[in-house]
Amino acid sequence: MYYQTSGIVLSTIKYGESSVISKIYTSEFGTQSYIINGVRKKRGGSAYYQLLNILNLTVQHKNDRGLQRIKEVKQKQTYSTIPFDVLKSSIAIFLAEILNKCLKEEEENQILYDFIEKALISFDQLPFDSQFHIQFMVKLSRYLGFFPNLEDSSFAYFDLMNGLFSQNNLGHKHYISDTNDLLLAFGGERVNNPKKVLNILIEYYQLHINGFNFIKSKDVLEKVLSV
Repeated sequence: MYYQTSGIVLSTIKYGESSVISKIYTSEFGTQSYIINGVRKKRGGSAYYQLLNILNLTVQHKNDRGLQRIKEVKQKQTYSTIPFDVLKSSIAIFLAEILNKCLKEEEENQILYDFIEKALISFDQLPFDSQFHIQFMVKLSRYLGFFPNLEDSSFAYFDLMNGLFSQNNLGHKHYISDTNDLLLAFGGERVNNPKKVLNILIEYYQLHINGFNFIKSKDVLEKVLSV
């Protein structure tokens, strides 16, 4: 049986001589992996499966199948700046890696899907924002269920493990004492030291998402942004 769904490409790897396996976050089925045969041949349509492309898909879906299949694919949203702007494309690669590590559930979450799709379209259409990825991670944490408790923000420490402010470090190493920039980020404002805040956010995600480990694209992103 075939179904209609929108999807955002999280990763694509080569498979065999002319095929690819693409992991796509869909509006109807959550994260799914699709095998697309012959796509690397001339005019095979490999351009559809570039990172963070937003697609309209007709898919075959079976709950007991590891690799699903795509019957038809169309571009839902064509980016006008991300593929051609080295700064935006560097942030896009970083965001794709973040999402690839976060989005593991094979179930519908329309609210989360809509947030990600709208955020990517805004990023493409609006002037470049060098701190977009920081605010994206802050907002994404709400949808993933671990946005921090901002009560008692006058306390000396922010406890990364428990996502709250504390008067002491609670006997573990996952805390910070200089919270001014982090509070700006949590409040939706620009930060003074984006490199430091990004490292804190990555550690925060690592503590709250199983398997969220080293982010390969972070170092390249920081070099490109000169932060």
